[in-house]
Amino acid sequence: MTDRDTTPPKARKKQVLAIAATAIVGFALLLAWIMLSTASSETGGGDSDSLARVVATAMAGADAEIGERLVTETDCASCHLTGDGGASPRFDGLADVAGARRPSLSAAQYLYEAIVSPGAHLVDGYAKAMPNDYGQRYSAAELGHMIAYLLTFTDEA
Repeated sequence: MTDRDTTPPKARKKQVLAIAATAIVGFALLLAWIMLSTASSETGGGDSDSLARVVATAMAGADAEIGERLVTETDCASCHLTGDGGASPRFDGLADVAGARRPSLSAAQYLYEAIVSPGAHLVDGYAKAMPNDYGQRYSAAELGHMIAYLLTFTDEA
């Protein structure tokens, strides 16, 4: 006696499509979870206490002159210092507004998050256009230097 599948071809096709659709949805959910986990870990675990620790470490010994060199090498000026600010928020007065953009974060924490996870909070009127790999491209100390430099952009400067 043999075990033959007696499922009609149309029903078998529906079963295969249902399994494939389930696999695709499962893969999409897994990918979304991985992306959210990565973004959360980039900003120090997702809570403000963790972010505060990460930023405090990054800012220890931060030097605005080194940060200026890094910002220049990264070519941030092409979007944030030149033109009318239509494509991206300008650095002018950034230190004055950074602490107010996300009330639960300090200015340095906000800038850290904006650099390593630029889609976490978008300034009104702007789309996410900034690369999101700076958290991998730069060390915590380098990010601290960049933030120290960005904090020199006050309205008085």
